[in-house]
Amino acid sequence: MRIYIVVLLALISFCSHGQYKAEEFQAVLLEAKYGALLLYNGTTNSFSIRFESNSVKPTDKPNFILVDNVLMQSLITPFRQKLDFNNLDNATQKRYLTGWKAYEKKWVEDQLKIALKEEEEFIEISDRVFLYWTFGMPKSKDSGSVDSQVYLVTICFDQLLILNGPVEKGKQAETLKEKFVTIAKTLTLSPNQIQDIEKLYNELKK
Repeated sequence: MRIYIVVLLALISFCSHGQYKAEEFQAVLLEAKYGALLLYNGTTNSFSIRFESNSVKPTDKPNFILVDNVLMQSLITPFRQKLDFNNLDNATQKRYLTGWKAYEKKWVEDQLKIALKEEEEFIEISDRVFLYWTFGMPKSKDSGSVDSQVYLVTICFDQLLILNGPVEKGKQAETLKEKFVTIAKTLTLSPNQIQDIEKLYNELKK
């Protein structure tokens, strides 16, 4: 049985005030007939995304996988503030997604020592709000360098689900955006339900 345990990074939440303890999720990458399913299995809830591809391979980098030889990562980061996560309206979701982006932007600018040239937009996918964000990386003459970074982010229970990937020199951010949107359309939330991993794996192989 091919089940890949994806190591989760302990990320500092952008929303750090308050004493709320978010649900803990374990990420598991399951081989499927269509490619692979990435399951986030919590203590109460679960959610998943599908990678419909001829080739899905884990890498030695935490959270990173190769989908048809395209490097991308999927990770989650928790809220530290208690909200009514089951009833967040679009305006509230956008506010928190914007807050996450502002936090990340400052961190990236501090690391790179540059002011980011960025683009962003909100996209509604299957009645869920996603933030699309991309920014340019410092210029390099290296043929294997990264021109930009692409993100697609949404809220799942008390977590932010973050799809991210580098755009190599000579390639287009729009191509990676389209891949992320395709993945986002498969997002499935299962409130008050955790998954039997072995049973789910057997179902995926049928």
